[in-house]
Amino acid sequence: MQSATCRLPFLLQEIFERYKGSLSIDDLADFYAKLNSALGSRLVAFARQFIDNQTITVFSNAGKSSFLAVITEDCSIKKKRKKKLVHLLPDVNFCFCKSFQTKVLKLGEAYTCEHVLALRLAFLLDNCVNCIQFKEVQPHKFDNLLKEFASASLQGSGDNFSHKMTLGLEYINYRFVGCLENIKTFAAGIRSVGFGDHGIFHINEDGLRCTVEQGKCIQANLFITPSCFSDYHVDGLVHFTINMNVLIECLSIFAGTDCSMKMFYKDDDPLVIILEPHDEDNIRTECSIKTTHYDETMDFSLDADSHSLNTVFIKGREMANIFHDLDKSAEELQITLSPRKPYFKVETLGVMQSECSIEVAKTSEMMILFNCKNITTGRYKISLMRATQRAMLAASKVAIKTDLTGLLEMHFMMQDENQAEVYAQFYITPVVEND
Repeated sequence: MQSATCRLPFLLQEIFERYKGSLSIDDLADFYAKLNSALGSRLVAFARQFIDNQTITVFSNAGKSSFLAVITEDCSIKKKRKKKLVHLLPDVNFCFCKSFQTKVLKLGEAYTCEHVLALRLAFLLDNCVNCIQFKEVQPHKFDNLLKEFASASLQGSGDNFSHKMTLGLEYINYRFVGCLENIKTFAAGIRSVGFGDHGIFHINEDGLRCTVEQGKCIQANLFITPSCFSDYHVDGLVHFTINMNVLIECLSIFAGTDCSMKMFYKDDDPLVIILEPHDEDNIRTECSIKTTHYDETMDFSLDADSHSLNTVFIKGREMANIFHDLDKSAEELQITLSPRKPYFKVETLGVMQSECSIEVAKTSEMMILFNCKNITTGRYKISLMRATQRAMLAASKVAIKTDLTGLLEMHFMMQDENQAEVYAQFYITPVVEND
């Protein structure tokens, strides 16, 4: 039995090759007899019904280098007659229908399904009965058809093979494809660095980085690792600039509702984002956001080998409370790190100098790590520090680093529901005192 099954593809190929071209009535009878013997009369009968009663359309891109077939199938759903689209790739023995997923992939009791066979019959018979409608479409429309084909698997059985095949189709012509099961942490991260008008995206195999700057005083970098994505594909190094306000508005369309997201990008094209709420089966939104060429960003960094580098880790909620309790009307903020008391001190400065101050001991419960070798003091504009507020509220822990140069580096660690790490990094330049 196993030997016969292995020979079936070659036997079918011989049958179709033998009767290729214009067929007479006698040839057709002989052809269907051999096909019935190989695949069974029931499967062949169903396939012939599709050719006689259903619409088969084959779409191609402008260069006719790629093809996608769609069979419009009449079906009954809850006693109502409806049309269902079945997407197929010509010359590929695969279908998302229940018959193929169950009988072919799971049980192994059939070689193919009626949809795949009907498409193959249609190509063989088209010269004499014109049973295929051929349509050439523009590249962007063909890409949309591929997305529809890919989304068919999400409504199917979830089989690993079909899932992998879907991913391969989604990657066609795209430099970057990313899928998130839930956008909650991603959206919070984007909002946390959304203080500037434009974000510069850098995407490679190590993950996604979004950089936002304001003048030469502050820079924020949002880092998202591939482990945060359910599916992640990138071709080389991808970079583009996008309007942050528009991106945040798109991510807020289903505010308060859990939803999944897919991102697609290819060179010089808009970034395409597809959002699908978890609790709605028939709703999805597609956003197309214009991108531009990216500009070089400022190169901020602290010397990790510097003898004056001080580092502290503090619990995120407690750090947010510290900044919340500071004087809101102050113009500047001063941060002191010291190996001796006051250890970690934050104070606001105004016209009357020190207005408010908070000290945290290195043994405090809110302190996760304390590594200070020298006394460092830096003054920063309150307006720049406020840009970190959203990141601070979303963070589980905050890292603060600085040295004798006064450059302030802050890391805000966030985790998604699967414990994958997302973090935002801020660089803030100190206030330079006039001589």
